[in-house]
Amino acid sequence: MTRRPEINKNSLEIKTENYKAFLFDMDGLLLDTERICWKCFVSACKKFGHDPDFNIYKNCIGRKAEEGDIVLSEGFGSLIPYCEVKNLWNDLYAGVVEAGDIELKAGVYDFLRNVSDKNKRMAVVTSTGMETALKKLTSAKIIDFFEIVMSGNRAENSKPHPEIYLKAAEQLSLMPSECIVFEDSDNGVIAAHSAGMDVIQIPDMFEPSHEVQRLGHRVTDSLANIFLK
Repeated sequence: MTRRPEINKNSLEIKTENYKAFLFDMDGLLLDTERICWKCFVSACKKFGHDPDFNIYKNCIGRKAEEGDIVLSEGFGSLIPYCEVKNLWNDLYAGVVEAGDIELKAGVYDFLRNVSDKNKRMAVVTSTGMETALKKLTSAKIIDFFEIVMSGNRAENSKPHPEIYLKAAEQLSLMPSECIVFEDSDNGVIAAHSAGMDVIQIPDMFEPSHEVQRLGHRVTDSLANIFLK
């Protein structure tokens, strides 16, 4: 696995008057689940005699399951029997979700409470399916902060396509420019940026690519570093 990136730890300020809604990715941004998902994938692959390359795996992060399957099956090719690995991987990860072993990322609860105190609307915009997303948010005890949950099965196209963010703005009856997005993955950042929304990236398992860095968005290492003005 690649090392945790050296990201700017300086505080960032957000002028809340500039936005009507705060939109959040879920896995790897609100919930510390991406590492668990990767560990489950590694365990599944090793059952079939293969130690997977994270550089292949990371390309599926932020995408909905169907597109992630394509990325992984093509990326690993004949190295693993992907259908069998996927079934075991899903079983392992589902066990973690069912057990409620989900922790919040650093600073999440306080940041959501501060946004709520500013009377700003909030939504989750995730590639995860609705049933699983609601289960995770409920288990993490943060679901009541959010007005809507826009899940991956409500969009035809997966991140990095902007569709899911545009649908979230439409459901909130807002213009994209009235929303600010918080994302961990490159795919999510590209999606939000392409939708015409301001975006702050908080990388989780790997640093932003050179392509994404050229977008000129703000990057920090934790929601705890972001202050509302």
